[in-house]
Amino acid sequence: MAASEGVDLEWCIVEKMRIKNNEQKTFTKSYSSKILKQADECVDHILKYAGRNKIEIWHSDDPKGPFGSIYAKPEPKTDIVLKVGSKLHTVSVKMAGPVQLASGQGASSAELFESAAKHLHSQKESKVLVSIIEGLKKMPTRLLSTSNLARIEKEASPKVITEFLKNGKIIQDKNYEYWLENNKEALMSSLLKYVESDDDFTTALLYEAMTGEISLKNYKGASADSIISPKGFHEIDGQYVESVKRKVKFDIRGKSRGGITGVAFRIDLTQ
Repeated sequence: MAASEGVDLEWCIVEKMRIKNNEQKTFTKSYSSKILKQADECVDHILKYAGRNKIEIWHSDDPKGPFGSIYAKPEPKTDIVLKVGSKLHTVSVKMAGPVQLASGQGASSAELFESAAKHLHSQKESKVLVSIIEGLKKMPTRLLSTSNLARIEKEASPKVITEFLKNGKIIQDKNYEYWLENNKEALMSSLLKYVESDDDFTTALLYEAMTGEISLKNYKGASADSIISPKGFHEIDGQYVESVKRKVKFDIRGKSRGGITGVAFRIDLTQ
């Protein structure tokens, strides 16, 4: 999914809902048939959820929304804000098909795990969890994949070339494939073993990945309490988390920008 498609879906839902409410007559943006279809399905779910209650809607970037323009670092979970009757919902929008619940490099992924542990008030962080968190923190943010070697040699500054290359070859400690071969299996093994053995922590991790309730608590309106996609509108609670648990996949992959690759921990959901 292109990032622009996701943003288009958010705005299309807002505009469709406002057209239904007679707050505007036509779209102010141009949308593909794919986006229009998915927005139709999302709006139908909103209307079904709302029943006879009045609906108001804002995009998270709208300064006129209940929280103003929503900002967070790294980014808010909230994409649109709904007011159904007197109740506000901060809503995460997902397109049809597989979606990312979380994707972050070392520091943000470690923060996700730390935040998830804070949901479990009666349980202290185990030595295994502490070890996993430290492993996530150490995931490198600047590596070079062999697939990007030619690009860096052609486009990068002498400083960047010196950082990654020696005698025309990628420096071992800067080699993405080398890092994966020597680190991914051990980290993923301990991580998967932990989430499979501790069901409560897995629930907390997925809940925090979807809502950002603890990690984004200092940013007004940034944590999501609901999720919408063409599949349905759901308040994010224990029951919803349990319903998607078996559809979730954890992985560690490269995340490249400008030819430079960082290692990212991902949580993907098959809808």
